[in-house]
Amino acid sequence: MRTIKFRAWDKIKKKIVMVDNIEFMPDSNDGEDINHWHDITRHILMQFIGLSDKNGKEIYEGDIFPCIYYFDGCKKHKLEVVFDEESAGFRLKNHGECHQPNVTKRISDMERQEIIGNIYSNPEFLQEKK
Repeated sequence: MRTIKFRAWDKIKKKIVMVDNIEFMPDSNDGEDINHWHDITRHILMQFIGLSDKNGKEIYEGDIFPCIYYFDGCKKHKLEVVFDEESAGFRLKNHGECHQPNVTKRISDMERQEIIGNIYSNPEFLQEKK
């Protein structure tokens, strides 16, 4: 059975927090006091993809991996774990140019790689250097 877990980026505290559970707000017409409900808009949810990196660290949406194409002049590229709506699954988004034809970046290959950060804590990893 697939494990479904989330973590979240707290926009105010500027840090990753683990999600213990997700609760839904009661119907606003039923008279319940809803003042105790947490403001979800301050968080960005990231889903666990069901895999771990080479060190056993769980992989979530937004995680960043290094990617080195040895036949591309040893240029370093960064790969971001994203959810692809079109294929309804997780994939890797390349940040940087790759001139290597037919290079595949399968999500399952990330089990042999090491997470180096995530898009919220380490946005500098995805910025192009000039």
